[in-house]
Amino acid sequence: MSTLAIDPKTLAAEAYIYLYPLMLMEVTRRQSINTPPGRVFGRGPENTFVHTRTFPTADFRDVVRPNFDTLYSIAWLDLGAGPVVLHLPDTADRYYLMPLLDMWTEVFANPGKRTTGTAAADLLVVPPSWRGPVPAGYGLIQAPTPHLWIVGRFQTNGVDDYPVVRALQDQLSLTLPPEYDQVPLNPTVDSSTAPLRTVADLSGVEFFRRAAEVLQRTPVHATDFSVLARIRHLGIVPGLPFADHELDAADLEALEAGVAEARATLLASLPLMGRRVNGWLLNVETMGNYGNDYLKRAVVALVGLGANPPEDAVYPILLTDVDGHPLSGENRYRLHFDKNELPPVEAFWSLTMYDAEGFPAANPIDRYALGDRDALRYNPDGSLDLHLQHDRPADDLVPNWLPAPAGPLGVTMRLYGPRPEVLEGAWVPPAVTRLPPGS
Repeated sequence: MSTLAIDPKTLAAEAYIYLYPLMLMEVTRRQSINTPPGRVFGRGPENTFVHTRTFPTADFRDVVRPNFDTLYSIAWLDLGAGPVVLHLPDTADRYYLMPLLDMWTEVFANPGKRTTGTAAADLLVVPPSWRGPVPAGYGLIQAPTPHLWIVGRFQTNGVDDYPVVRALQDQLSLTLPPEYDQVPLNPTVDSSTAPLRTVADLSGVEFFRRAAEVLQRTPVHATDFSVLARIRHLGIVPGLPFADHELDAADLEALEAGVAEARATLLASLPLMGRRVNGWLLNVETMGNYGNDYLKRAVVALVGLGANPPEDAVYPILLTDVDGHPLSGENRYRLHFDKNELPPVEAFWSLTMYDAEGFPAANPIDRYALGDRDALRYNPDGSLDLHLQHDRPADDLVPNWLPAPAGPLGVTMRLYGPRPEVLEGAWVPPAVTRLPPGS
């Protein structure tokens, strides 16, 4: 019989959902900093920027639903030795994002065109509770956790734009405290198994043991007091090892059942996150900053670790055509924007095609995305038709053709710098229409 006053299964499920983003971030961080740069997208030594210099190719498999709009500059920071200076280049009015995420996946600072402009800047990134002088002319960023993740993106207008963007990437820098010693690669870290799989394969007890270790060096948020008061009954207390030795056999069995229930809840919640409209899944609320919505925070971590706040970018995902049918390259589709329906953005927008697994769909013209920076052909009335299909259309339609795989497909729209009508729900993407055969 359980020795706990509160149902251990319920506690375990709540604790798992609360701690899941932290654990996924920690596994991702450890794998990233223990992978030599250049081998896997976004991985390399800590306190060092790792840059992607080209768009993904057709055989890219490092992450799902990659974008073809920006080149990335990614870094994992360790502030254990003290503050780090982040230097941002002058991008000459070019759109860019440089979000900083704490270990709970919260975006706590977001330098970029929308928030800080495009002039060069030096930012002093300091660890929690740090107090000290800030050099004149420097901005101050107080990190909530000593480890953090920077996922930078620079607008890239096609392959001809690579030299300009690469030059901007090369001007990014991190100046480290003199006390910092580069950490060598740890050969015991499994860097080959995907972080999602690594976390999913942990037993409940092992998950909470590892989470407790991370909690010993990772501050919690001030608003987490309620959930922390409950899960301490399970033996999870920030700063202390997981007290599983105090649980009896019935408690441990219930703990594992609670973890299984939490995992099922995460998967079941996937289709419920966001608003379904015109066959699209649109999410413009509580992204990047979640407050106490721990379930949404965990679900977003599961499907897209490192999500941006919607004020910076919104990613509608196409689920069905106008009749509610799943999409397939066996059919031909048209996405029609009236002149006054074109995506309202301050920066730019795009539409990207993927196969059923979320990877680039190989095609004869090597085109994986279309958007307002391409040489699209507009209709005489100012409206726009994009053609989503596997077979090459008539020559006059090729400029607006987004090649599809032969079978099931996926489409993501990206709205960079969305205007208020997107964020407020007044604008939504139009439905995709299936064209009749032979038309």
